Amino acid sequence: MNSTARAQLNEHMRRLADGDRSAFEPVYASLWAPVRAFCSRALTGLDGEDAAQQALLKMFSRASSFDPSGDALTWALSFAAWECRTVRRRRVRARIGDVDANGAVDARVDGNPTPEAAVIEAELEAAALEVLGALSEADRATLMTTMCDEVPSDVGAATFRKRRERAMTRLREAWRKVYGS
Repeated sequence: MNSTARAQLNEHMRRLADGDRSAFEPVYASLWAPVRAFCSRALTGLDGEDAAQQALLKMFSRASSFDPSGDALTWALSFAAWECRTVRRRRVRARIGDVDANGAVDARVDGNPTPEAAVIEAELEAAALEVLGALSEADRATLMTTMCDEVPSDVGAATFRKRRERAMTRLREAWRKVYGS
């Protein structure tokens, strides 16, 4: 961004901070590309674009606190940096990707799981299908309805909750019989 464009951005940001809503569009148009580029370099895949959107949303929600003597691009990039940091921490907490000894996440760029993760997932699916096969048809139907976040229209809510509770109890018992605790 050249110095003229940056000065214009600062002026538009000052107007936005003072409550001039017509300054929103030029500020967004000036900031979207550099903030998206910054976040895309810091994160992989679509996380960069998502982080850029969140950073701009947070920045615009706090536009009234913008310091008129400050630089708008620097201010926006500080929001972007914090948002990238938040995304990385969220990934570590959720254990998405491979976590090394330092707690850093090695997210795969192609989004595919590692070979080890694929094997583990396949084994868990096979185990779950084996245990589900040991349940009655009614219990399987209740659990499938629960997983799809559906509520059957032919049964009352209290009745369905009780069916779900009983089906989950039988599922846990079946799992323990086959795989222990």
